[in-house]
Amino acid sequence: MVDPVSRRDFVEQLSAVAATWLLAGSGTTDAAGEPRTQETPPRLRFFDAAQAREIEAAASRIIPSDDGPGAREAGVIHYIDRGLATFAKDQQTLFRDGLATLATTSREKYPQAARFSALTEPQQDEILRGIEKTPFFEALRASTFAGMFALPSYGGNRDFVGWKAIGMDTAPVFTPPFGYYDRPSVRRSLLGRSDG
Repeated sequence: MVDPVSRRDFVEQLSAVAATWLLAGSGTTDAAGEPRTQETPPRLRFFDAAQAREIEAAASRIIPSDDGPGAREAGVIHYIDRGLATFAKDQQTLFRDGLATLATTSREKYPQAARFSALTEPQQDEILRGIEKTPFFEALRASTFAGMFALPSYGGNRDFVGWKAIGMDTAPVFTPPFGYYDRPSVRRSLLGRSDG
């Protein structure tokens, strides 16, 4: 597995791409505009099947399925694919070049392997460690985290597996008392009103 990211680093990385990756459209239809259910994975828009397999393998080492669902189970590849076809078009070249680098590095290091996704997990981790300071890996890691924890309507976080993994309630219930700020006297002071 790639070195774990601290919570602070994770939040910083996610916030760096949140403006583009999290503010996209709803994603409730497929590429043809047909309604999509959770059981029907979205069609690929940017990647072909072989490219998607490679990106999914790399994302699955960033958030592996060790002790629970990871990037693969969350459908992060569909989130990344949708982003590159729509709101993150400016990163298309970065991902194309990154895929080429991933393939070249994998072949150079392990000539017997046909592709990155065919390597063992420790071999994949070694390849990713070698490129983790590149812009491609940083973009891949950020979009993997975003796809793991964004709303499922954006293409990833299938069945809320990302939220469940961190203990986030998928159906919050807001019942009183909400907090001190809801007290009438505090609310009036926050709004700049006096009691008289």
